[in-house]
Amino acid sequence: MRNIRVRSVSRTWIVAAGLASAIVLAPAVVQAQDLTLRETTTVKGQDTPSATFLGRTATRHNGADGMDVIVRLDAQKMITVNNKRKTYSEMTFDDLQKMANAATQQMENLPPEIAAKMKGMMGGGGEASVTKLGAGETIAGYATEKYHVAMGPMEVDLWVAPDVVTPTMYYDVMKALAPANPMLDMKRLYEEFKKINGTPMKRVSNIKMMGQSMTETVVVNAVDKTPIPASTFEVPAGYKLVPMK
Repeated sequence: MRNIRVRSVSRTWIVAAGLASAIVLAPAVVQAQDLTLRETTTVKGQDTPSATFLGRTATRHNGADGMDVIVRLDAQKMITVNNKRKTYSEMTFDDLQKMANAATQQMENLPPEIAAKMKGMMGGGGEASVTKLGAGETIAGYATEKYHVAMGPMEVDLWVAPDVVTPTMYYDVMKALAPANPMLDMKRLYEEFKKINGTPMKRVSNIKMMGQSMTETVVVNAVDKTPIPASTFEVPAGYKLVPMK
């Protein structure tokens, strides 16, 4: 029975942390000008084209794996789109908070020694930190500055272009909406993100959780500043709504 409870708590935390990480690691902005970033995503040595669309109140990341993530600040929800199956799932920021609360409650019901072990395996939350490392390489014609971001199971190196501006207002909005929990407090991370001046042009992220590790590299190849159609931030016609798994 105890093993079943541990697996249930673990799965809930992995889902909650994964959804929150998706929001953070996408370089979303609230800004006066639309931006489209054409990218290359590298996972396990395989390069695949991807793209990020940054609007005034919404963002969309077209993933290399056929999975897209739409973040609608205006509707306060996140939408995951499975282009292979032609399905989509929705989760409001309130739903995400409820999931985090449920996981916290499950954690509190575990024996103290098991809870401590799980917290250690998942990175333990820890303090969020953003460290500026100095000048970075030129990417897609933009000079960059390099930053290192760390929090719990996440370690991210960012090459940021100061000339592609990210207003700190974005982080205030996301901080207000982010789920709060003792294992992975995204509010602290958004506060630290205010130290970053610009938009990431390259990202090398590593997440270690429950004995598993994933590394992903995303490099921007081109920046397009033309207006983005509103339909970009909508689910394609004919896709079926399915529960979030």
